[in-house]
Amino acid sequence: MTASEIMQSYCVKVNGGSGVLVNAMTQEYSYVLTAAHVISEQQGDHVVQDYQDNLLTVLAVFPLDLPSAERIRAEPQIYDVAILKVAYQERVAQKYLPVSDLLDRASLTLVGFPTTERDSPNPIKERTGYKASVANELVIINLDGIPGKNAICGMSGGGVYHVQDEKPLLIGIEFQMDGTGTEQQYGRVQCHSIARFEELISAPNVPMIPAYLECFSNMRKDIFSFNVDDPSNVSALKLELDKVADYLITNGLLPPYKVMERYDSDLLVDPKDFRDLKTYELWVAYLEFLVISVLIDRSESADAAYLKMLERKRRLVYTSDGTNWIRRLEYLLEAAYRLLDKDGTLIVASPEPAAKVLPKGFQLEKVISNISVVPAQGIFAIDSIDSFKCAILASYKLAHLEGLRRECVVEVEDEYLSVQQGKSKLDLLREKLSEIIN
Repeated sequence: MTASEIMQSYCVKVNGGSGVLVNAMTQEYSYVLTAAHVISEQQGDHVVQDYQDNLLTVLAVFPLDLPSAERIRAEPQIYDVAILKVAYQERVAQKYLPVSDLLDRASLTLVGFPTTERDSPNPIKERTGYKASVANELVIINLDGIPGKNAICGMSGGGVYHVQDEKPLLIGIEFQMDGTGTEQQYGRVQCHSIARFEELISAPNVPMIPAYLECFSNMRKDIFSFNVDDPSNVSALKLELDKVADYLITNGLLPPYKVMERYDSDLLVDPKDFRDLKTYELWVAYLEFLVISVLIDRSESADAAYLKMLERKRRLVYTSDGTNWIRRLEYLLEAAYRLLDKDGTLIVASPEPAAKVLPKGFQLEKVISNISVVPAQGIFAIDSIDSFKCAILASYKLAHLEGLRRECVVEVEDEYLSVQQGKSKLDLLREKLSEIIN
């Protein structure tokens, strides 16, 4: 598909205005971003149609206390933004760009349904232009041809894109002409950034999928940041690990958002911390986890088939809680029991800077005892299922990703300068990792 075909396929009619379809971090529903006045001015039920005139079922509207057009004009601190929760649209795969990344005079394209064209054979129109300014998540756009308000009417709520290499990147939503008087409203429009819409989405509603989840190449630069005394000691190792990551990314590695769809809250230490799925650090850790895994398993790829093989053998779970991870042993063991087969490995990633690589044996024994012992039932002192469960729990290996970095690299950085002939630095790392978690 061309950039225009992609942009137009995500364009929707919202009542008398426009909107744009975006992903939510769930397969239960999608979102339509639009301008609040497009919603508040509608009398009766909201009518949302996609680019092929299919009606989309509206499940909810945000914010709940939708401001009127008059209130928006009277109170500058209220933003003209709204979100419709609609029935799930599987085909949507929007990509985003923060407005802070737009270069001076960056080319921009507004896509929507102008009122004057709604009954024409080609009702979706694109208005090209360029960035005039960006301040406080508000973008002012100079439109080519200096169109007047009548030509733009009906496009409010439409998506604004920056196209890079034929890839449209959504930067925000147009909501009004620029200028206070009618005589000034020519050729310039205002656009709220995507960040304004993210502020509207609150629990229990899931956030939009952030742009960096498009590909693991977006976090490749941040993997394996070893906090060593002398970076030159491990620079060659770091280069080899980066090459492995690059190879995996270009040879079938699923993008982060597909991994997220596949495993969902099973990626988290606490499934209720759903917004942790959006955390950039989780996906840096997950890419490291995959590189470590293919290294240990001597796999040639980390494609969908490999992930399927890996999922009952070794898992990574993440938490944004930086407190001592050992405190969560009971929950981690229960998570391992749910996710892994006997002898499986659960690797924890968190921002704890001095995390222990492994829990002590007596700590595990105490927690396993607490989990497995249940009140006596009938004439039996211990239920046979729980006795079996106890043996399974004892077979698991639990480790912290930061602890693995420290034990296998940071504390032995000098060893990577004097690797034996015929052995690579990756071989040495594989040996050290296997001693702990394989």
